[in-house]
Amino acid sequence: MTQIESPANSRIKALVRLRKRSERDKTGTFIIEGERELEAALESREVIELFVCEDLLTGHGKRVVAGASAAGLSITTVAPPVLVKVAYRGNPSGFIAVARQWEMPLSAIPVSNALILVVESIEKPGNLGGMLRSAEAAGASVIVASPTTDLFNSNVVRAAMGALFRVPLAVASTEDTLAWLKQGRVAVFATSPTATKVLWDVDLTRPCALVIGGESDGLSEAWLEQPGVSIPMPGRADSLNASVSAAVVLFEAVRQRRGRLSRPG
Repeated sequence: MTQIESPANSRIKALVRLRKRSERDKTGTFIIEGERELEAALESREVIELFVCEDLLTGHGKRVVAGASAAGLSITTVAPPVLVKVAYRGNPSGFIAVARQWEMPLSAIPVSNALILVVESIEKPGNLGGMLRSAEAAGASVIVASPTTDLFNSNVVRAAMGALFRVPLAVASTEDTLAWLKQGRVAVFATSPTATKVLWDVDLTRPCALVIGGESDGLSEAWLEQPGVSIPMPGRADSLNASVSAAVVLFEAVRQRRGRLSRPG
């Protein structure tokens, strides 16, 4: 197999262009870096091609690439400067994978005993990826309402640590999301610092959706018209990072669903 030695190679230039959302949208593809991310993608999504620099592979990376090769995935070897040119991360993991994007309809979200995290207009890819990771840990589904961040952004893929490929996930407008939740009889709780009800005091054991707003503007009026809950903050800070807020509300639901621990005596 001939190794690609030059970053000026036309196929490598095409990979570099996938850093831009316009090119990802145009081609319907995106790039994946990281061993855990590729493992998750290989299990559940269509990976098209793999570009590998054997000199930069870790032991884990070698095992992942070997599995991809055994599955018949097309693999192209590249020289170290080529991978460094393409890689989004500061410390390349030894490969770049190209995968197809996929549709994310509301019908992909289970309603029975649902625990759903709704995130509206999240701006920072790292926050969105972190929310997906927290949702996976909590056993929740995610609806991205009126998105401003591309779910196939490399920072989302990285921060999600494989959750992008495993969590039940939908993308829809706020209006369609609300209508779908009401049709499915899913209780909606919008997080807001001005809400009079405290998160701990609402029943999250029933099918419910917990809604987090964007970093700059918070939730839109349509969500604020729904029942609201606040996260108690006895300290001086009056707000939390959006990803942290998502983790707090999700794991309060997890706590309630596990039942309260009995106190001795």
